[in-house]
Amino acid sequence: GDHDPGHSVITLTLIALLSLLGYTIFRRSNSQKDAFRRDPTAPNVKHLKTLKTARGTKLLVSGWWGMARKINYTGDWLLGLSWCLYCGFGSIIP
Repeated sequence: GDHDPGHSVITLTLIALLSLLGYTIFRRSNSQKDAFRRDPTAPNVKHLKTLKTARGTKLLVSGWWGMARKINYTGDWLLGLSWCLYCGFGSIIP
């Protein structure tokens, strides 16, 4: 059968932008964490603030990781949501 959700160009553009936003948050936050783990004194991450945990590790509390505790999951959720929105709501079968 025909499962075309019939999205307008504007709707498709907004969903694509949501997907791009999710991808950007996911990649940049993970890249920042990776760069900090590799070398906390590197110029692009040395300005980040940290909090020492009970285990003795450093928890990032500024930059991307100052916005939310697991900001990378926010990007992941936005990506997943955008993929679902492409399917529309007319059928449970995409």
